[in-house]
Amino acid sequence: MNLCHMESAALQDLQQLENQLHKLVTKLHELEQQNERLKHALAETTNKLEKKHEVSRTWQEKYDALKSVQGINTGDTAAKKRALHHIDALINEVDACIAQLEIGD
Repeated sequence: MNLCHMESAALQDLQQLENQLHKLVTKLHELEQQNERLKHALAETTNKLEKKHEVSRTWQEKYDALKSVQGINTGDTAAKKRALHHIDALINEVDACIAQLEIGD
């Protein structure tokens, strides 16, 4: 093999490596962009999920309050006690929130 042919082969190998490197860099940029889009989508989905959890908690509280009211209106003594206990717990929770608000002022 002569020197000219070896240089030509080395040049071809170098060109091939350069092309592969270019493709890899391009792919890396594409993947980074896709990663950013996925991060954004994840943040949006997480936000929506948190809102749905909040709505769910609100409905659960309303349901519990309704059960309490129904318990008071029945002739069942145990149901009335549970309802009153639940109302007392809600009052305590409201009192604690008011106390926190007063501390924050």
